[in-house]
Amino acid sequence: MNSATIADSVDEHAAETPDRIALVSPDRSTRTYQDVSRHSRNLARSLARLGVTHGERVAAIVDDCSEYVELYIAAARLGAIVVPINTRLTSAEVSTLVDDCSPRVIVWSSGRYDVVSRSLADSASVVIGPTPDNTPHGTRTFDSLVHEGEQLPDVSCTVHGEDAFILGYTSGTTGKPKGAVLTHRSVAAIAESNNNAYRLPERSVCALTGSMSFVATVPAHILTHLRFGGSVVILGKWSVPQLIDIIENYKVTFTYIPSPVIDEFVAAVAASPHRVTSLRSVLHSASKAGPDKLRALYQVLGDTLVEGLGMTENSGGLVTATRPGDFAHSSPAADPFASVGRSVDGTDVDIIDDAGNYVPHDGVSVGEIVVRSPSLMREYWNMPDATSAALVDGWYHTGDLGSIDAAGFVYVSDRRTDLIVSGGMNVYPSEVEVVVLRHPAVAECAVVGAPHRRWGQSVVAVVALRVGASLTLEELQNHCRLTLASYKKPTRLEIVDVLPRTTSRKIRRNVVRDLVSHT
Repeated sequence: MNSATIADSVDEHAAETPDRIALVSPDRSTRTYQDVSRHSRNLARSLARLGVTHGERVAAIVDDCSEYVELYIAAARLGAIVVPINTRLTSAEVSTLVDDCSPRVIVWSSGRYDVVSRSLADSASVVIGPTPDNTPHGTRTFDSLVHEGEQLPDVSCTVHGEDAFILGYTSGTTGKPKGAVLTHRSVAAIAESNNNAYRLPERSVCALTGSMSFVATVPAHILTHLRFGGSVVILGKWSVPQLIDIIENYKVTFTYIPSPVIDEFVAAVAASPHRVTSLRSVLHSASKAGPDKLRALYQVLGDTLVEGLGMTENSGGLVTATRPGDFAHSSPAADPFASVGRSVDGTDVDIIDDAGNYVPHDGVSVGEIVVRSPSLMREYWNMPDATSAALVDGWYHTGDLGSIDAAGFVYVSDRRTDLIVSGGMNVYPSEVEVVVLRHPAVAECAVVGAPHRRWGQSVVAVVALRVGASLTLEELQNHCRLTLASYKKPTRLEIVDVLPRTTSRKIRRNVVRDLVSHT
């Protein structure tokens, strides 16, 4: 498949197999490839009339639905840039991203008006679903744009592989959002790579368990399947019993299992293995699950299990993955259930020390994980210094620490050292600390992650109080809820007399983490 954009791929499949199901919505309605091709073409015409041209941004605060996929395809036709924004962010957090990317259009789900309302003033507004009261004058519905586009002239636009396609916001340990610019070429490269790493069969059927508002979900899972003529069943909100039903009824070949539901999924598969026999690969990645949980997954799935390491800067795809036999007793890995596998085809992964020297692949020596891949981002949006620091001589410096053993298996020690990964969601300590320090009772604060059986890690605030002040966890959580997404709020509060610091007055986070782990 050598199509320049995902829109070209969809059009090719629509011409060859027009009636093949491309998307199944959460309400179980379906869209064929012919439907997706036609709808996205009509939508592109209407978006162009709203001023969306080559290079313009289209921000999306959208719940899981087929319309969201059609928005990506329409943007690809125009050379426009999709900016997926997590639906769990607060109004203030959404505004920060919107201000940074200055979208021509904001597309939002009807139930998200409260978080997008303050961001709609300078952009055209498109709502999916019924229009709430008091929405800005001129707000259009998604369906009306698709319908009206049928009567508009086609849009002629040349789109090149190096043109930006997705602007996916991530953050560094500073907490300042950074927009990773993913090109059409990088997204196509990750589809090729993931197709192999996921071991997808021809016309694979995906049960989509990840939120589509997560930056990685659409390019890594949905666009990978659509590029190769597969089908995607969008679950929306789901439970493990519902997932098992979907796998059985739709003959699902691929799905993703997040860490929090591993135990329940293992129990369900063990109780009814005949219901999941269509599966050819089950991916686990994002947040650490621990060797015991991966071992339990392997016991019920065998070589169907794929463990890997991915990142937004790599178009949301995997840079490492396990292969059949990697979890077996004869595995060449030093510790297969602690590893994230070996580098995927077309991608190089290595370890360097602070001086930039390569670290021995002995499974013991630790350094920074660096990645070289055709699926890497082009740059960080309007951040040349951050881009230069992250992309050096074609290598992406991840900030993650790890090691590689003699057989090439990669082991991640810390994800950006201070980064907290809770239920697959990234929580950046400094972002939470800024909010905690606004509380009048708090003199100083350090936010760290503590191990959590279900979520991988939980957010812990370690604070020193002002003289005579008091603070409870409930008070702190109520304070944080005003400006932070719910998953970022501290779930535990530890009060200390003073935070440990180095001679240069930097907080000794390793000491704080040790304190949290022993209390």
